[in-house]
Amino acid sequence: MSDRPVRAPVQLPPAPTVLLGRAAELTRLDEIRLRSDPAPSVVVLTGVGGIGKTALALHWLHTHRARFPDGILCARFSAEGTETSESASGILHGFLAALGIPVDEIPDSLAQRAAEFRAVTADRRFAVLLDDVVHSADARAVLPSSANAFVLVTSRSQLTSLALDGAEILPLSPLPERPSREVLVLRSGQRQISQEDAENLLTACAGLPLALAITGARLRVRPRRNPHQEARRGRARHFGGFTGLAKVFDAAYAALDDSAARLYRTCGILPGPHHAVDALADTLQSSPAYLDDALDELIEANLLHELEDETVAQHDVVRHDARVRAERQDAEADRHYLVHRYTRWYRDQTVTASALIHPFRPNFASETVAATDSFADRDHAVSWWRRERRVINAVAEAALAHGWDEELWQLAEASWGFFLHHRDYESFLELCTAGIEAARRCAQPLAEARLHSQVGYVYDRLKQFEKAAAHHTAALEIGDREQHGPTQATALSRIARDARGRGDLEGALALYERSAEKHAEIGLPRGVGMARRRRGELLIKLGREEEAVRELTEAAAIMAEADDAGQHARAVIPLAAIHARRGDYRRARAELLRALEEVERLRSPHFQAEVLTALADLESGHGDEASAQRHLDEARGLSGDSAEPPH
Repeated sequence: MSDRPVRAPVQLPPAPTVLLGRAAELTRLDEIRLRSDPAPSVVVLTGVGGIGKTALALHWLHTHRARFPDGILCARFSAEGTETSESASGILHGFLAALGIPVDEIPDSLAQRAAEFRAVTADRRFAVLLDDVVHSADARAVLPSSANAFVLVTSRSQLTSLALDGAEILPLSPLPERPSREVLVLRSGQRQISQEDAENLLTACAGLPLALAITGARLRVRPRRNPHQEARRGRARHFGGFTGLAKVFDAAYAALDDSAARLYRTCGILPGPHHAVDALADTLQSSPAYLDDALDELIEANLLHELEDETVAQHDVVRHDARVRAERQDAEADRHYLVHRYTRWYRDQTVTASALIHPFRPNFASETVAATDSFADRDHAVSWWRRERRVINAVAEAALAHGWDEELWQLAEASWGFFLHHRDYESFLELCTAGIEAARRCAQPLAEARLHSQVGYVYDRLKQFEKAAAHHTAALEIGDREQHGPTQATALSRIARDARGRGDLEGALALYERSAEKHAEIGLPRGVGMARRRRGELLIKLGREEEAVRELTEAAAIMAEADDAGQHARAVIPLAAIHARRGDYRRARAELLRALEEVERLRSPHFQAEVLTALADLESGHGDEASAQRHLDEARGLSGDSAEPPH
């Protein structure tokens, strides 16, 4: 039968009217088609229901129809038990019949049909679309053998075992905002939608082409429907029976075993955009190794996706479904227990990381929070905090919402070290302001004073000096009441900063001297160095340069002894400016370059930008505008990590 003339059927359903936002995936399919392999090219387009797998496959196949002169075969597997589902054996029967094999000559068994299919299509240039495949074995049974064949498989699971057959797994993510907006506009018939309503609708649709298309169609066929109401109801409706998305998730969830289902629901209620595997293991009181099977099952089902560094995440639309299921199936007390345990894990990690990132100021939280063994060194701690910053903020918001005051003030206090290097002002201010009240409710006056000091520092940098002074005065009052020397000394320094901000330079000079004396009295030389450096900066403004040099030189020496590269650089910067004004350009440049090398080791974008800006000023004053511009460009490039407000 293999010598029988074979037809060239084209079984493609109509192409989608529009396909937006999939340029990268289309390019990847083109690249795979052009490969020269001895086996057929097989690509698995995978993702949650409604993500646009079939639309992408049909668009690509219609676009490349001429590349497959021997036909394009299509079949839909779908879930077992549905009206449209077919078995691999039944699909092979249909393919063979379409290729011209008389029905009475088609073999009965699956193995024989598969062999016949491979025989009649050997060396032919054709494509196959296997839509909505559930099991790898089903797709494997239908694969041709021709090296000129191209097979597109769509599945809500990743079908990773097909990779053993050379398949390329191509996961689809929700559409970005711009193409999502374009789909919504096109589907709604170019209807005018306000910016606010459009954003709410896009949020409700979560980048799912199916949800976008249906929402747009509803607006199109119901021109009197208020887009605001559609946006308000959108998210709830997309998970109801109307769009069919609920059925997608019901089927996927029903296939999970108990441990994977529990992990799925848990991920839906935990705060933050992603989850560290270690955090999940601790929250569920499971070892990471034991958790691996549940993670693999969810990843395979596209209900979870892997990020780098042992972290996982859920797309918004999946997360919503997981949260709804948790709220329906798990008792409120159990959900709160899990979120609280997760919060405490992140609290422990932040306190431990803070001690490595900024060891010069021990946290009050460390007196009661046991250190973890999670970080090998400071660089590891910085990398962790950079990756987890948004999760830490989300965990703090959860602590505030649930009234977990102890964890809240401890998170706020421990965030200081990372903030010094990255300056995320808005979120840090919100966190510390909430932390003040939390520390007060926990009867932790010294922690309250420290958080007042942190908030005051932010307001000072924002040039809101009256607000800054109020917080610093509150910190000093607590320090005096508790007779706590470090709190008193720090508050004096901050009140001096407020005076400087108001223009009272002589008053600030005297307050910094009092701060230096207090720090010396309690045996904290680093605090002495900070006060000396700030006095030096003021003396420059007052035109007392010789005194300034003495103060700054002493400050630089103290900070070098303390191994505080950031504050050492801050003492060196004004000293270098004085050297330059006195004509010693080489000395000034050499000192700044050494300071830059030190802060680069800190991985501190804020301090790096400060030194680079000082170098730019030096080079510009020396007539080297090209070098000055290079330093400025590099400093600006660091501003995204620094988030320093304009001042």
